[in-house]
Amino acid sequence: MSSEDRDELKRTLGPVIEGELPEEFVKKSPKITVGDVVTDTLLEQGIIPDVSIVDGKTQRGDFEKREWKDLEKISRLRNPRSSISKEAWDKVKQAIERDEKVTIIVDGEEDMLSLVSIVLCPKGGLVIYGIPDEGMVINEISEDIKEEAWEIINKMIEVEDGR
Repeated sequence: MSSEDRDELKRTLGPVIEGELPEEFVKKSPKITVGDVVTDTLLEQGIIPDVSIVDGKTQRGDFEKREWKDLEKISRLRNPRSSISKEAWDKVKQAIERDEKVTIIVDGEEDMLSLVSIVLCPKGGLVIYGIPDEGMVINEISEDIKEEAWEIINKMIEVEDGR
């Protein structure tokens, strides 16, 4: 990716909020969280996301606030930093399609999986991810947001292990 494209990744596709998930979004479904702090914030609010994608890290440091193993179905995958592996794409897709709540624990980094979640999430659902020291980004899924995510994904360089 060019430096301009990397800057585009820093641009949010939805509004950034601090604190809890606003009431107007609580009943939306499915809810997909990407990131340990965002997932924990919803869990503390009593909201169990339909799909939670975590890596046990926050700002490259360990995140030990919650035992993810206590949640429902657990899936594990590998995803290198700044990448989207084929395995990650496939497992996120499978998790979204399941009727039960799924927590995906990533060996590597989960940040780019917010893009995968956006393009795979049904319209009307939510993909929520965190921005360190700012809050959480709430993406209410529409065709426009999906298209923006695809544009970013299509600028990524394909490598042998996926994207």
